Amino acid sequence: MKLNTIKAPSVEEAVRTAISKYNAYEDELNIKVVEKGSKGFLGFFGGKEAVIEVQLLPSYFERKIGEYLEGILKHFDKDIIYDIAIERKTIFVNIKGIEVSRLIGRHGKTVSAFQHIIGIYANRLSDVKLNVSVDVGNYKEERRQNVESLAHKMAKLAIQKRSKVELEPMFAKERRIVHEVVSKYKNLRSYSVGLEPYRKVVIEFDSRRTNTYKNHGRRWTNGRQSKQNSHRKSPRSNTSKI
Repeated sequence: MKLNTIKAPSVEEAVRTAISKYNAYEDELNIKVVEKGSKGFLGFFGGKEAVIEVQLLPSYFERKIGEYLEGILKHFDKDIIYDIAIERKTIFVNIKGIEVSRLIGRHGKTVSAFQHIIGIYANRLSDVKLNVSVDVGNYKEERRQNVESLAHKMAKLAIQKRSKVELEPMFAKERRIVHEVVSKYKNLRSYSVGLEPYRKVVIEFDSRRTNTYKNHGRRWTNGRQSKQNSHRKSPRSNTSKI
């Protein structure tokens, strides 16, 4: 949170102005007095306004986001609990409970929706860009493990068939996981095709990559050295690594 300057006839009034402006408690604000101010001659002439610099503390965002989240969660199971942690410019929200499947949704779409709306709300409170990560019932870690397992399975299938295989449409973060897994196979390459929300990963067998190694901008293939032209332009398409 950036420092914001507030002026008022006195320091006390400036603090009250800050509390009212941000709808905050005083202990949620980092307040620095720049100028105490003075009333001047006879209380009228030559007076100076008090000047303070105010910065919102993490506890402010934890409380405000918690209140916002409670307004949403009250429509779900009463046994649901949550915790909020802030690290630098990232807010982590972890939701737990016995029955949280409704909060996860099919393929995690409800979790993504939660993350999106909480991200919008959090950034309305802040004058700097904040990142928000929402997890429900450890879904994200379990989903990552499942995607990695699927990627390995499909990679081995592509090698066995010596051709290409297509995966089901995935979110961008999940596609990155697949690309990361496939990059460990020397004779495979992966790329994404299609448009959102139907964009999917293709894993393709490429025998030319088996004995190909990269070394400081040069490529060694079957004992011969050739320079890579990293500046060569390729036509635009819906195919990419993500």
